[in-house]
Amino acid sequence: APIVEPEDAKGLKIRGGSREMDLILKAAGAAVVSLPSNEIYAAMQTGAMDAALTSSTSLISFRLEEVSKSLTTGRGKAYWFMFEPLMMSKEIFDKLSKEHQAAIMETGADAERFARDAARVDDNLVATVYQKKGAKVSDLTDATVKKWQALARTTAWKDYGEKSETCAKLLKLAQQTL
Repeated sequence: APIVEPEDAKGLKIRGGSREMDLILKAAGAAVVSLPSNEIYAAMQTGAMDAALTSSTSLISFRLEEVSKSLTTGRGKAYWFMFEPLMMSKEIFDKLSKEHQAAIMETGADAERFARDAARVDDNLVATVYQKKGAKVSDLTDATVKKWQALARTTAWKDYGEKSETCAKLLKLAQQTL
């Protein structure tokens, strides 16, 4: 059955893909399976795992539609996202000329736009790929996202906020946008 609501995860073996998602899934009643994305196919094929959270791009590239009966998409709404930053030492950045700093910031902004747009394309494409294989495709509603967020507040968000004063401040800022 599709995993849309938090209660749908109860009793299932699920790969969350991160410590934070594992906390949320455990609170929802799932048994967490830890393994890299490239091992999801075999784990689902053998029954060692019932479901996995990963990017739409990975769902497509690892051909997981071949071993899946349903898909909950990230198109439109989601309660987690993939963050893949490009990082540079502040010490090195500060030594660059203002012109070079501006070029790096502009390139980063361009890369961010490209990645976001490409992810949105894949969020839609994955639904088509799974539908063609006969999978039941579900999208999240605002109400469902709020349920997952409520669970996240008492697990992953709480855990993050307790790591340091800076983490607590960042979490508070992020929650102001919800």
